[in-house]
Order: sequence, then structure tokens, then C-alpha cells
Amino acid sequence: MKNRFLISSVAWQGLRHSEAIAEVRAAGFGGVEILCKPGHFEPGNRAHMDDVLSALAEWPDALVTFHAPFYMVDPAASDPDAWDWSMGEMMLALEAASRLRARSMTVHVRSRETAKTWDDANLDAVRRSLDRLAPVAAERNMTLAVENLPPPCFTSDAADLLRLIEEYPAGVVGACIDMGHAHLAERAAEIARMLASRAFVSHLHDNIGAGHGDKHMIPGGGTIPWAGVVEAMREFRGQPVMEVVMTGTLGETLANVERAIVETGLTRLVSGIHEYE
Repeated sequence: MKNRFLISSVAWQGLRHSEAIAEVRAAGFGGVEILCKPGHFEPGNRAHMDDVLSALAEWPDALVTFHAPFYMVDPAASDPDAWDWSMGEMMLALEAASRLRARSMTVHVRSRETAKTWDDANLDAVRRSLDRLAPVAAERNMTLAVENLPPPCFTSDAADLLRLIEEYPAGVVGACIDMGHAHLAERAAEIARMLASRAFVSHLHDNIGAGHGDKHMIPGGGTIPWAGVVEAMREFRGQPVMEVVMTGTLGETLANVERAIVETGLTRLVSGIHEYE
């Protein structure tokens, strides 16, 4: 089976992007997702951009997705100055994603620091953000994938997330199914089923459920019922991204991920661009 899963740069924090991406390519994976995180990848950091661009230049058929910044960047900020600044950062991220040939950019509705607070003013602000971002993404032939966050954050309820994205063209704004977050909500298969047909991306990783934190384990290392999840995702046609932390060396992590994809039945997932051989 030729592997068509993407590896998130979560897996190589602390390593050079160019070296890690070359290793992912050599391991036979289909591409990468680049995570925006201070010190790891910053869209305005020329050295970061050049490092990733150099690796992707050697891998012209790589599938690429992109995770927008969510440290301090708050698309749902009700304060006008905070919103304006956040929009500037999101636009910078969208431009970087386009330069990296990303097909989709995953978006958190709130920053890491404000994620647990929500009211009508925040909903109005995130709608304004998507109103601003969606046409720019469409011009660049990209999609926006709004991620389900863990409880008690807004979008932890898949119904709320669907109501938000259904206001936008289905070919431009959709969902990112984060399976770790869904399991923390104790509704993994249900959330997967509800979002599958509108999802452009899925973040695949494991944890041991509510009250134990989001561990970003390799699938099978926690308690997510993967057989039920895979069945629930029959309508998923997006990009499957392994969003796992490194255990041992990157090479060891990639080998463990490849085994886990087979052992958990994730091989049954079919990308909207490629089918698994």
C-alpha cells in the first residue's frame, strides 16, 4: 500500500523542517501539514518559510495542508484592535499557506488563550473573520477547515460547527475533524459522522479520553474506538493528517505511525484526491 496520509509538523518540533520533510518523504507518506506555532513555524519568519520551501521544491507532488496560528491570534476577538491584529496575522498565514501549495488551511475559532470563553459578540466576530478570509482562500484555490475544539470550547459541539460553516459555500469553508478533541468530548464516532461530508481535513491522533488531556498519541495508543470512527467517516473525502508527537526519533515515530494506520483500520479512509493502493 502506498501511503497517502500526511504528517503534521507537530511530529518534528525541534528539528529543521527541511530535514524532517525529507525524512517524511523518504518514509513514503503523501505529504505534510505545517503547524504555525511560535518558534516552530512563523509565517512572517523568512528563515522558516525558506526552509519549508526548499524541502517542498524537492517534493513537487507532495500534498500540503496548513494549520493557521492560534497562539494569541483570535478570529473571534470582540475587541476591534485585537480583531484587526488577528486578521492581519491570519491573512499573513493564508498567504504563506498559498506559497507552500497548501490545499486547505485549518482554523481555530478562538486563540489558545481565549478558547474557553464565548458569547454572541465572539460569534459575530468569527463570522466577520470567515467573511474576510473565505474570498481570499477561494482566489488561491484553497479551502478553510474550521476545527472542532475540545469541551467546553465553541465548536466542541459538532452541531454548532455545522451551523457556522453552512453559512458559507461548501467548496470553500468546511470542517477539520480533530479526533483527539472529539474523543475528549466523549462523542468521537458521532462527531466524525456529523462532520465527515463537510470536512476537508481530519487530524488523526489518540488520547485516553475526558479528563486526561490531549496527548496526541499515535492511533491505537489511547482509547479512541477506531473501528467505529472509520465506519463513521465513510463520507470523508478530505486529507487525513497524522497529528502525533514524536516518540523516540522521527524515523521511529514514522514507522510506528505506518504500523498504526494498518492496525487501526485507517487504511479504509479514502482521500478526495488519491485512493490508497
